[in-house]
Amino acid sequence: MSTRQIFQDEYFTVLVDERLGIVRTVRSEKPFDSLGELDGIFARLGAALDALGRSRYGLLADLRATPGRNDPQFEAALERLRPMWVGGFRKHGVLVRTTVGLMQIQRHARRDGVERLISKDEDELLKYLTADVQVPR
Repeated sequence: MSTRQIFQDEYFTVLVDERLGIVRTVRSEKPFDSLGELDGIFARLGAALDALGRSRYGLLADLRATPGRNDPQFEAALERLRPMWVGGFRKHGVLVRTTVGLMQIQRHARRDGVERLISKDEDELLKYLTADVQVPR
């Protein structure tokens, strides 16, 4: 197997597939306890991703287990912190479970100005993220 785990906490697991050139961040089902803890959570996640050399990888953010939340304070905090998560990757794909989740991530993408493929289909995302990668056989 070419996938290795490089980070895990209560909220995120980060897996790297060197063969495919993909970093997968998997968001857990645990809700954030408070907005005050978000800075620390995203700083730790960002440090783990920075250590990889982000530009070599496509990012697949798996948000299927994520509890829904869109209150204005949370949205503002995520808008500020999201670059620590998604910034610097060569391509971005977001895996969602619901149409509501898809629409929320589309809204984030417009605000961020970062092109993303957002889908409920993991195979579609993997094809998109690896389209320009020479995969060894």
